[in-house]
Amino acid sequence: MKLSDNQLVDKIQSVGLRATPQRIQLLRLLMETDSHPSAEMLIDMAKKAGYKISVGTVYNALDCFEQKGLIRRVHDNTEIMRYDAKTGFHVHIVDQKTKEIYDLYDEELEEIIHEHLREKMPSNYDISLLDVTVYADKFIS
Repeated sequence: MKLSDNQLVDKIQSVGLRATPQRIQLLRLLMETDSHPSAEMLIDMAKKAGYKISVGTVYNALDCFEQKGLIRRVHDNTEIMRYDAKTGFHVHIVDQKTKEIYDLYDEELEEIIHEHLREKMPSNYDISLLDVTVYADKFIS
């Protein structure tokens, strides 16, 4: 999803963060990719895009973005953290061999899961985040 600088600034400021040039650049990279990059991948992407961002800045920005709900962490089947700027409900499908992560959007599935959980959860809890990850092996037919 392509956003203008002003839209990125508004998005960052709306959660109470300063919209520094580095944060704007990182959020742009995250929002314009479907690859669910790790911090190291983001650093490489930033270099290729001509951005000058230190390693520490990348990690600090990712932590701030996650704490404020601008991005989510995605776990593959390794110890490496991956990040996603698409924060609405969707299922992550992790290819166990390639470590690629794919998005699956399914509103019907979301409603089924929410409804089921509403019936099963204690009444004094409200669902704040629903995160579904499927680990799969791709086969060739």
